[in-house]
Amino acid sequence: MGDWTIKNSYYLTLMTAAYIIGEICHFLINTTGREVARDIHFGDKSCFFNDSYADPSEDKSSNNCSMVKDQKECTEVEYCSWEYSGLGIEYQILAGPAFVAVFSVSGVAISILSDKLKATVSRVLLVGIGTATFSSACLLMGFADSYWQLVLLRMLIAAGESVCRPMCGAMLADLFSPKSRGVANGVFSWGVYVGFGMAFVLGINGTSADIAGYGWRAPYIITAIPGLVVAVLFICTLKDPKPDSTPAAQRSTSPNPENKTYFQRLIKSFANPALLILLIAAMARHTAGLTWAYNTRLYFQSYHPHFDLGYWILLASVLGGSFGVFAGGFFSDRLVGKLGLHSRLWLLAACTLIAAPFAAGTLYYDPPGAMGFLIAYYFFAETWFAVLFTVIVEIVDPEVRATCIALFLFCMNQVGGNLPVIITPLKSQLDDYRSALAIVWPGFLVLSSFLFFLSSFPLCYIERERQRRAAIDEQRTVSQARTPSPTSQDSADIPFAATSPTVPLLVK
Repeated sequence: MGDWTIKNSYYLTLMTAAYIIGEICHFLINTTGREVARDIHFGDKSCFFNDSYADPSEDKSSNNCSMVKDQKECTEVEYCSWEYSGLGIEYQILAGPAFVAVFSVSGVAISILSDKLKATVSRVLLVGIGTATFSSACLLMGFADSYWQLVLLRMLIAAGESVCRPMCGAMLADLFSPKSRGVANGVFSWGVYVGFGMAFVLGINGTSADIAGYGWRAPYIITAIPGLVVAVLFICTLKDPKPDSTPAAQRSTSPNPENKTYFQRLIKSFANPALLILLIAAMARHTAGLTWAYNTRLYFQSYHPHFDLGYWILLASVLGGSFGVFAGGFFSDRLVGKLGLHSRLWLLAACTLIAAPFAAGTLYYDPPGAMGFLIAYYFFAETWFAVLFTVIVEIVDPEVRATCIALFLFCMNQVGGNLPVIITPLKSQLDDYRSALAIVWPGFLVLSSFLFFLSSFPLCYIERERQRRAAIDEQRTVSQARTPSPTSQDSADIPFAATSPTVPLLVK
């Protein structure tokens, strides 16, 4: 059975369950945004068909309410009403910056302090507390009655979820050997795709069902309850799988010199031109992906209001995302053996560029045809995360690897998580929601593809330098091996051979 014991499988199951629930909490606001805005009263307003209009002869699907831009004109039409649309800068802040700011800062702090926390505090306890935090915040969102309550609770969800990835990743490394670690991390990473898809099913269908008269609030309560159960199971049934650690007396307690060396290594690794270009490319790619994630439901509500979206998004996210994660690692592993490390970025650039027209097709074709484009988009676009962090791990100094990844994520999230707010001013400027999405979603995919390709050149140079140095070292080793040296018998015949300054002359 090897690594896949009942114990390890149970650990992985609870970790994945916590991650799935965390991602549902993360994305529920994106699937219930319009209903929340109309209840709490925030964001932009637009003209909509009045669902309470009683005339059965009026075809809801053919009315022109959505074409009316003026409030006075809208209210003059009997079957139209001026309502909150779920769009606007308030929604964009709630979906993006309110979450990302706390998530990225918490993630960096936890990653940098993870070694110290591991020695003093149970990681299982930390994940249990984090799961309880985002589940409780999600539950309270179901009872919120003001915009700023929603913002603060979103921040709590971010703080709780930021614990899961670094701590669970570290525990998986302790539970599974290298030969099984990739599969275990793959199963755990599926949490983001399952969670994203389930957020649409629960947010759309749960709201429509109006369970117990709670409307949009019901999905938040339904999601939170199993999260609290998982948190209790984490704390009560799991123990931190800490490996055998060195005694405290043997740990390095070096003062300034070694600390200075550490920060020098960190600066040198992070200032690598390949890594800096890669960071800019990742910011653009993350912006594109989150722009679509934050606006998926609102886009379909605006242009295809009668299309049943929930299960289609679940299918596209789970099927396409899971395949993309696997395919990215699988094919890049085979390319790197033949063409070198930089070929991973060639694959990444190609897949991202191919994904761009599929993103555009999703916007400009009617469903269900648009869903076919969306599934194809996920097939190619979701290769990026696995390949990206494989490259990062391979080019930074192993001594500062964890901190480099944490800083990379911090920078990527600060830009990619906040920049999607430009959709609101773009929509106002262009007077077209679809065009605003097209500029940022497919447009930034093309930009990131170019930058991924550009980052392969300094990486190629670095790789050739390493090969050149390795060849020089190998040649030096061979030369030293060919140089005759005294045998133990020769040394025995030469008095004081080990200490005499004339030994080189005697040997020669």
